[in-house]
Amino acid sequence: MSSQRQSSDPDKRASLFDPPNDVSETERLRRERDFWKHLFQDLTERFPEPLLVVDDDGRVTHWNREQEDLQNTPAEEVLGEVAHDVVGTQDVTDTLAEEVVRTEEVVNEDKIRSGVNDDGSTWHVSAAALPLYDPDGDVVGSFEIVSRVTDLVEQRRAVEDAQERITEEVDETVEKLLESSQQVTENSQFIEETAREEVETLAEVRDEVESLSATVEEIASQTDEVDKRATAVADDAAASSEATEEAQAMLETVEGAAEGLDDTATELDAEVEEIDAVVDVISDIVAQINMLALNANIEAARTDGNNDGFAVVADEIKALANQSQEEVDAIEETIERVTDIVVETTDAVTRTTNGISEVADHVETIAERQSAIQEAADETSAGMAEIAEATDEQAVSAEEVTTMLGDTLESLNAVVSEIEDLTEENDEQAAAVRSVREHVRSVETELSKSMEE
Repeated sequence: MSSQRQSSDPDKRASLFDPPNDVSETERLRRERDFWKHLFQDLTERFPEPLLVVDDDGRVTHWNREQEDLQNTPAEEVLGEVAHDVVGTQDVTDTLAEEVVRTEEVVNEDKIRSGVNDDGSTWHVSAAALPLYDPDGDVVGSFEIVSRVTDLVEQRRAVEDAQERITEEVDETVEKLLESSQQVTENSQFIEETAREEVETLAEVRDEVESLSATVEEIASQTDEVDKRATAVADDAAASSEATEEAQAMLETVEGAAEGLDDTATELDAEVEEIDAVVDVISDIVAQINMLALNANIEAARTDGNNDGFAVVADEIKALANQSQEEVDAIEETIERVTDIVVETTDAVTRTTNGISEVADHVETIAERQSAIQEAADETSAGMAEIAEATDEQAVSAEEVTTMLGDTLESLNAVVSEIEDLTEENDEQAAAVRSVREHVRSVETELSKSMEE
């Protein structure tokens, strides 16, 4: 027998029944029976939780209103029926009340029983039951109390569903964040490598520009020297022209010429032809210098940090300047020879009066050629001055570009530093995201444990 069995000794039970003293023993017993029967009936009807009572055959004897609501079945339809036929608990062939009648053990279940009502709604309960004994100590039935936990079960399932969704969403979000973090890291590394390459390239460009600036300054210095020499050529040509004019005046008064004057005149004519060729070369050089000067100005206006085009123009200018120097030297030598010939011619004229008219014609031709030489020298001087001015401007522009490149290098170095900081911050963010995921999983585990308890 269970230790919970109630004593059958009437003298040992607390009595709530107090019958009149003048009634017979039979009447007293009937009234006492009715009294306790009424108390039991009232208890089952007013019990605040679903309740049922079965007899020793497992048939329902009491079915309160709370049980009616739970099962959606009125009492008149189940009284006298076998309990497990009307309760309909899923996967259970014996109600707890029937089990207690069979085992005579008090049971307080910690598991959840579930069932489906006629309308299709699902219910969930947790039950407790104890056996009922007659005065002789025999089991005559059991008393089952049902605690409705439908809301709790549904809330628990909702929490589990929400927990699962949150976990999935957090995992998905974390994966996306980690992928994004990885992409940011890769992009930052690519940008950092590219920026470092740009820094190295700009450093090389800066060095090239500095070298170009020095070259331009050297070209400007050489151009000034060429300009001075071209001016000297012009002055010499002017002086030679004046001397020729004087020779022409003297030839007008001289009659006749020496026999050796023909040979001298022939040599003079050859020298003049050479002077003519030199003058043509100078004219071409001047034209090219003017064109290159224009190109240099255009290239200077278009420069944006890459000065390869200007470097080519500057090299060509330098080459032409050297060529001009060589041609000017040739002009000086030719003029010196012409001067010597003119002196010899003048001496010959003083020694002879024969053939003076022919010599006069040659002298006039020389005068015209010398004028052309003077004009070419003047143009060369003007072109060289323009080139000098342009190269000075290019030198200033090169210095400005060098300064700008220096500033750009500083900015790029700052960008590289910022990218390194960004990479570190991104790594920290990735670690924080992983920490959040681990924290969510920890909370999920704790929540699962709590719900299981």
